[in-house]
Amino acid sequence: RIAAVLRRAKGGARPGELASQRIKFEGWTLDLGRRELVGANSVALPLSSGEYRLLVAFLERPKMALSREQLLDLTQGRSLEPFDRSVDSAVSRLRRKIEDDARAPRIIKTVYGGGYVFTCEPVAA
Repeated sequence: RIAAVLRRAKGGARPGELASQRIKFEGWTLDLGRRELVGANSVALPLSSGEYRLLVAFLERPKMALSREQLLDLTQGRSLEPFDRSVDSAVSRLRRKIEDDARAPRIIKTVYGGGYVFTCEPVAA
């Protein structure tokens, strides 16, 4: 448990550092204070808690390959169990919401044998 806490404390922003920010990427704006994702058409898109935490983990670590175990630790604070597909399911749901074509993703790409990488460079708004 201590090792997991230390891993989470190493990377990313400090708690509360991003709380009042808006982050833009690929036509989307994520309001971290309101936990709201808004598209280019100004319509808010509902995100589950898991999808929100996953998106924040990607935004804090752009262009960095993150393994399934790292993503599970960052989003849920637990270790990967054998045959655990929860990260894959969450990534799939998030892709369906933010990608133009979820079958040919451009924003969240799969790194075979390595996990996933968020390809966009987020910009503070």
